Amino acid sequence: MSSDYSFDDIVQRTLTAGVLTQTQVNDIWAEIGIKSPTSEQFLQTALRHGFLTNYQIDRLLSGESFGFFFGPYKALYMVGSGTFARVFRAVHRETGEVVAVKVLRARFSDNEAFINHFMTEAKIVSELTHPNIVPVFGADSTGFLHYMAMEFVEGQTLRDFLKIRKKVDARTVAQIGIDICNGLEYALRTKRLPHRDLKLSNVLLSSNGQAKIVDFGLASIAQEKAGTEIPFLKNQQSIDYIALEKASNAPKMDPRSDLYFLGCILYHLLSGQSPFIETKDRAKRMDRNRFFNVKPIQQIESGIPGSFSFIANKAIMVNVDQRYQTPSEMLVDLRGVLKRLDSGNTEESVASLRFDGVQALLHDREQRIQKLETATVMVIDSNPKTQKGLENLMAKLGYKTLCIREPDEMMNMFAENDLAAQCIIFNAQSLGMRAVRAFNDFAQRRGLRDVAAILLLDTGQADWADSVTPQHHRVVLTMPVTVKQFRNSMTWLLEGFGKKNK
Repeated sequence: MSSDYSFDDIVQRTLTAGVLTQTQVNDIWAEIGIKSPTSEQFLQTALRHGFLTNYQIDRLLSGESFGFFFGPYKALYMVGSGTFARVFRAVHRETGEVVAVKVLRARFSDNEAFINHFMTEAKIVSELTHPNIVPVFGADSTGFLHYMAMEFVEGQTLRDFLKIRKKVDARTVAQIGIDICNGLEYALRTKRLPHRDLKLSNVLLSSNGQAKIVDFGLASIAQEKAGTEIPFLKNQQSIDYIALEKASNAPKMDPRSDLYFLGCILYHLLSGQSPFIETKDRAKRMDRNRFFNVKPIQQIESGIPGSFSFIANKAIMVNVDQRYQTPSEMLVDLRGVLKRLDSGNTEESVASLRFDGVQALLHDREQRIQKLETATVMVIDSNPKTQKGLENLMAKLGYKTLCIREPDEMMNMFAENDLAAQCIIFNAQSLGMRAVRAFNDFAQRRGLRDVAAILLLDTGQADWADSVTPQHHRVVLTMPVTVKQFRNSMTWLLEGFGKKNK
């Protein structure tokens, strides 16, 4: 540590910059205890007492007059740097709260459109409140400095975590996958917001092991909403997402792309290898063969539980229809794997219900069903009025009722309790085609194939029945439907259920 500044000069600079108070200066001087201290002695003493950081000292010695404060936040040191912004660990000068401050780089600070995008990003993400998404507290501008304040996560990125671990055990990976899925599901359900830039470096792992998503790829989202190309955002969009959607002929902004790249994260953590060669070369990243040449994970790492291999391989299917369709669907399998790993059984999971050899699991479930006194009917209906009507009808017919608004919530409930309901009513009158897709998707869940289901169509939706695969315990009813018709359908669907024979 050396300085061209005299003792008086450096003291004055610290006071002018506001990084030290007069009281702190006096304390430092008193400790040095000599009449003519040097600037180096002063700075070393300040550093030892935590009054100054190396970052602040470097700026003082370089003659900089800014970069010490971002609004009410005092910068302590830089923790990350990207093309468009830098991230600092900072502390609120009044409350002492430690935060992460993301600061737009100077070369973009006079671009009004870029600044507006930066502030919009902060506003959108600040509306997300979820334990698996790093919260943004707000954003502001001070002169030519534009910044947003976020939670400072004590931990590291998954990329740094993997560099240390080389490979990560299946249980830890399952929990990380569950955390990420929960964050994705919440953002998609509440704000219809995909991530669009999911990768190891955009997931933080806190010191207590909780995964948190950061840096939503809002350049893609802003451009899509604008309906036209925005030049300054063009190169910000994730190349990998663009390349994937071109290779798979998927629509732009497909939420299933996030699940593909979550699969890549799981694959990389479990095996220690990326599913494809990582490169900064744009042309190579746009090559569609990159996605088609991925080896199944069990060929890379044979020790992974088979059910977990299934999840990783399914998530990175290039064909979007063969991939997981929603975060909730992927959550079911991840939670199943975690449950089995916690029980010490690494061979079976909810996901492995798609494989052979699961009769014992199914038999156990049948026995638990027989112990239930009354069947529970789950009503999926986004219209409070019709939802209440169906709830009242089920009560009259003698069934317990569980009402939810969105199909995705259904899989979360079955992930927590595979006996959440014995019959599900999908009301297309309020949900539209989403009800049909959810009805068909649920029918493919082998572990839940004994759960009865009714698809309720409005008069003008009768043709939709042609898109439903008929099964003996899946019924399509088209309005108007009488109470008697409903009773007969429910009696037939739940015939022999438990001790109930209504």
